[in-house]
Amino acid sequence: MEGKGTILAPGTKPTKVSYELLLGGSPSRVIAHGTLHVRFSALERMWLKSAVTLRLASGHRIGISILEMKSVKASFKVVDEVPR
Repeated sequence: MEGKGTILAPGTKPTKVSYELLLGGSPSRVIAHGTLHVRFSALERMWLKSAVTLRLASGHRIGISILEMKSVKASFKVVDEVPR
């Protein structure tokens, strides 16, 4: 799943991103991870925060953990339930 969304974290301004969200797992458990396309400087203050949310183009919100950041993209894993 790809789209344009917003990263939200307490104490920071919302940040517009493009995202790629990959879903996998089994019928009883969904595993999700993906990539954010955004400049490093835009996410730097959110990287180590525990409560980071990705608001998808559909309006759904999922909790994420930013794992690795590079100059124009970041990888993440979903730490909250993914809406089906």
